[in-house]
Amino acid sequence: MTLSPDDFGRMEYLLGKATVEGSLLPPEENELRNFIGQENPQAKGKTLSDLITLGLILVGIYLLAKAFEKE
Repeated sequence: MTLSPDDFGRMEYLLGKATVEGSLLPPEENELRNFIGQENPQAKGKTLSDLITLGLILVGIYLLAKAFEKE
């Protein structure tokens, strides 16, 4: 992953907010788009729903990679 740990944590927060509350403020949506776009440039122009799905997949991959590093 190219995101810093702080950026990754912020992306996790925004994904959680989007899934629990169902909406993000426009600046938050732009921030999420930027984070996901850094990880997957093809994501630019996708719907927010698609970005949330992709973001959750990225978080899962990151957490699996961290789990394997500990073993």
